[in-house]
Amino acid sequence: MRCTVSPQPMAAGLAAVTRVVSPRATLPILGNVLVECEGTELRIAATNLDLWLRHVEPAEVEAPGRVTVPARILSDFVGALPDAPLSWSLDADTQTVHLRCAGYDAHIRGVDASEFPQLPALDGALTMELEAAVFARALEQTVIAASADEARPLYTGVLTEISGSRITLVATDGHRLALRRLSVDLPAGVGTGDGGGAAAGGGDAAPQTLIVPARALGELGRLLRGQPTGTMVRCTVGAGQTQAGFELPSYLLHTRLIEGTYPSYARVVPQGGQTTVRLANRELLSTARVVALFARDAANVVKLRCDEGAVTISANTNEVGDNQATVPATTTGEPISIAFNARYLLDVLQILESDEVELLLNGSLAPGLVRAVGDDSYEYVIMPVRVAL
Repeated sequence: MRCTVSPQPMAAGLAAVTRVVSPRATLPILGNVLVECEGTELRIAATNLDLWLRHVEPAEVEAPGRVTVPARILSDFVGALPDAPLSWSLDADTQTVHLRCAGYDAHIRGVDASEFPQLPALDGALTMELEAAVFARALEQTVIAASADEARPLYTGVLTEISGSRITLVATDGHRLALRRLSVDLPAGVGTGDGGGAAAGGGDAAPQTLIVPARALGELGRLLRGQPTGTMVRCTVGAGQTQAGFELPSYLLHTRLIEGTYPSYARVVPQGGQTTVRLANRELLSTARVVALFARDAANVVKLRCDEGAVTISANTNEVGDNQATVPATTTGEPISIAFNARYLLDVLQILESDEVELLLNGSLAPGLVRAVGDDSYEYVIMPVRVAL
C-alpha cells in the first residue's frame, strides 16, 4: 500500500468518519478506521455496527492496499498537518502505517483489515433523490424532538412515511413532537405498500414507513450542510426494510433501521386552537431566552400568559428569584395561561426562519402547537407542564 493525498480534505473526512466510532466499543477493531487505497482514490470508513460512514477522496495510488488504524490518533495527527502532500505506506508484515508530510514522519501500528466488519449490501428496493439543502433543513427540524433514551428505542428514531409525492418525517420523545412534510418527485409505485406505522391522512393507500435512527440522521445532516448548492443526496432502502443508505459526493452513510410500529401521532397534533397567538419570532425567542435564565433551577419551566395584545412570559425560583417580560402579540380567542419546558420552546424558535410564529392553544393542559405563520409544512407540538398558573 503506497499513496499520496492532500491532508486537508482527508482531515475533514476523518473528522466526520471518526464521529461514528464509539468510545465504548465492545470490539477493539471498532475503535479503528478502515483505510483503503485503490485506483485513483483513498477510502476511509468507520462503524459501530449500527451505523457505517465512508469518505472517499482523490489520491495518487502507487500500490493498492488496506489496513485499519486507531481512529483518534490518526484523525488528530492528520488534522494537525500543514498543507503539503501526505504520503502513506504500509508494512504488511507488521501492519504498521508510515506517514510522511513536510517535516513530520510518523509510524502508527494498525490491525489487519480482514478483521473489520464489512458494509452490508443494499439491494435498492426503493431509491430516490432529494435536494441536500432541503433535506438538511428537514432533518434539523425533526431530529431535535427525538429521544436519547435507549430504553425506548422507537422514540430514538425518526418515522419516515413515504406516500405519493410526499415524505413525512416525525420525531417525538413523549414530551414534544416535530412533524415535517416534504414534497418530492418519487418513483412510480412508491408509497403504495403496506406501511407499518400510523398514516397521517391523505391518499387511499397506506404509506410505506421506516424508522431511521435519529443518530444516523443527525450525522447525515452535518454532512449535507457542508455540500454546495444544488447537491442531491441519493437515498436507498433495502427490500427487507432493515437497512438504508444515503449517498452524496465523497460520502456514503449506511444505517440499520429500527424495527417496530411507531406510536400513532396524528391524534397528538392539534387540528386547530381555541386560542391563537401570533408574535414576532425573534422578539419571542430573545425574550424567552432571557426569562428562561430564572427557570434553570426550577425544572426549566416558563409560564406564558396570553392576553389580547400581549404575551407575558415569566419564570421564578425560590432560591434565585423571578423574572417576567411582555411581548406584543395578536391574540384570537379566550385569554389563556400555560407552562412549557423552556428548552423545548427555545429549540423550535431557534430553527424557525419565519418573521412571525403562531401558537395554537386549547387549554392549559392540552398540547400546544408552534408553527411559522402561513406555513403548515412544519408543525411542532409541546406538551404543557402542570404547574400553578
